[in-house]
Amino acid sequence: MRPADVTLHVAVGVSSVVLTVLGAVILKKLLAKEKIPKKWRKIGTVEDLIIYPVKSAKGINADRLFVTEKGVKEIEKRDNSIELRDRSFLIYTSKDREVRTARRLPKSVTIGIQAAENGIILSAPNKIDLYLSLPRTKNDIKVTFGNEAFWCTDCGEVVAKWLSDYLLNKSEGLRLGYGDGSQERNVLKDHKKWAAHYTNMDNSMAGIFSDLAALHLINKSTIDDLNSRLGAEQKVSIKNFRPNVFVEGPEAFDEDNWEHVKIGDVVTKVCLECLRCIQSTVSENGEMSKEREPLKTLEKYRKSDGPFKYGRMGIYLRVLKIGKIRKGDAIYVPEKINQ
Repeated sequence: MRPADVTLHVAVGVSSVVLTVLGAVILKKLLAKEKIPKKWRKIGTVEDLIIYPVKSAKGINADRLFVTEKGVKEIEKRDNSIELRDRSFLIYTSKDREVRTARRLPKSVTIGIQAAENGIILSAPNKIDLYLSLPRTKNDIKVTFGNEAFWCTDCGEVVAKWLSDYLLNKSEGLRLGYGDGSQERNVLKDHKKWAAHYTNMDNSMAGIFSDLAALHLINKSTIDDLNSRLGAEQKVSIKNFRPNVFVEGPEAFDEDNWEHVKIGDVVTKVCLECLRCIQSTVSENGEMSKEREPLKTLEKYRKSDGPFKYGRMGIYLRVLKIGKIRKGDAIYVPEKINQ
């Protein structure tokens, strides 16, 4: 290992520890105001855990994850690879520095990511894998995503060319940004219309580059209900909706009634429903449905009564107590729910 790599590896490790400690301090202060339920009842189990290191790229299934105030990250790795964090990389345009997702670049969902020593490896169909060292500068690039601005570190020319070639068939046009989790987002200010309706929203719920909240949960029965209304060629899976936590056991739509959720060591508060955009029509092969399914069907019977009349699927969670979660963990809600 080169001396520079050792320095970077140590810096990344120390930064991760510092951010976790600072997050714990902030959450401890918030807990003084939050009332956490004391009695819980089991309603199901964790069927799957998924982390999406690159926003709108492939997810990685995990047996265990650590939940922080900024989202989930890998833990207990048995090699020297870095611990990937959820939605800590994003794709943006070279010219306008606008974030691009599968809504505009559906093919991006076919890009894979793998942790490596001091960096990552990107892969895609018919492309040579690309190793990328984590950038050394710190959040010096401002990019825009709708009404919000993100700060990131550009990952260099080689990966920019790789992405542009694969997604645009051009030699330039796209770049990759990395976020170290140090940016504090103000979702209450940047998403005022949402916050006015969803009163459980809080700035502490925001992830690194997630749309709104750091943790996203979906109920298997709710997806099964949707699939029962779709044609044989229109069936969907969790890959259409990209949750971090996939639960089995609760009845369809039961999550609409939850206020708090406990998984393993982690305690969360439901902050809002997850409204679905055109990205839910993108298949795992990177193809967008010409029939707008499942979005079209979802809007017929699961339309939000909030300010945005989109179909809803899943819930966003705000982390009240950080900790580990594992596949097979029991899912709990307060005893008072549905009683």
